[in-house]
Amino acid sequence: MNSIKFQLDNPHIRIEYFELSTKQVYLRFVANQDNPPDILLSSAMNLQVKLVNDGHAQAYESAETALLPTWAKWRNEVFGFTYESAVIVFNRKFLGHEPAPSSRNELLDLIRRRSNEIRSRIGLYDISQVGIGYLLWAHDREQTSSYGRMLESFGYHDARLFLRSADILKSIARGEVVIGYNILGSYARSWAAQHPDIVVVQPKDYTSVIMRSAVIPKQAKNSAGAKKFLDYILSIKGQTVLARKTSFEPINNQVRINEKDLLAISQGQLRPIPLGIQILVIDDQMKRQIILSEWENALFEYE
Repeated sequence: MNSIKFQLDNPHIRIEYFELSTKQVYLRFVANQDNPPDILLSSAMNLQVKLVNDGHAQAYESAETALLPTWAKWRNEVFGFTYESAVIVFNRKFLGHEPAPSSRNELLDLIRRRSNEIRSRIGLYDISQVGIGYLLWAHDREQTSSYGRMLESFGYHDARLFLRSADILKSIARGEVVIGYNILGSYARSWAAQHPDIVVVQPKDYTSVIMRSAVIPKQAKNSAGAKKFLDYILSIKGQTVLARKTSFEPINNQVRINEKDLLAISQGQLRPIPLGIQILVIDDQMKRQIILSEWENALFEYE
């Protein structure tokens, strides 16, 4: 998050930014509610929604928050400010002259045809350990009829599990892994810009989208400053800075269309995971256990 532009416009507001893992952001807040940060920014949609549902956030409405689509905010207490598509990544040398699959059915066809070459060379987030990986996989479960076939195919071909996007992409760049599924688009495109052997595909059947979101705690000491910052990162100016100065994808559709590099990934069947009740359902303990059991039974059946 680039806060320099904001500080130039608001010299009376001092910003202290602490970078933590998404789980640490949540746990530190819960453990220290009497002295919280003024605003929480996180890519863990489930944890942000949980904070709202548990009554820890304050509501805010402004001209900027009003422009957000309904799926990008909830109760006027949690607000999406970036757009993160989930993509499929391939090793170019492995593909050779063959075009990269552009849908999940085409991906399954490639895996079937080149089964021996692909065994142990599919990279996935470990959904039992990576929150974003779990959200994306749970969303797939509700969206596609090929979910069961993908799970079976990944298990049969001894898919490798990773905790970090960078580790999957590094393995694809080296050719150790040749397919990465449900990889966060901003990381994948950043790596592809530096490594010509990485091919990024936004699946045409549908593309799952998650959001980084912002919550202002009820006990925030400078809630006025937090609201001013939230309005900035949602504004055309702030969203344009995000597009041009960071690897984040802005949520404002007009900014996405105006930015040449983002135009192509603003099109197609984009299916955001909405902030709100659906996240709580996905993250319900009973639901989670069912999904994790399906995952473990499929991926470890052939060991």
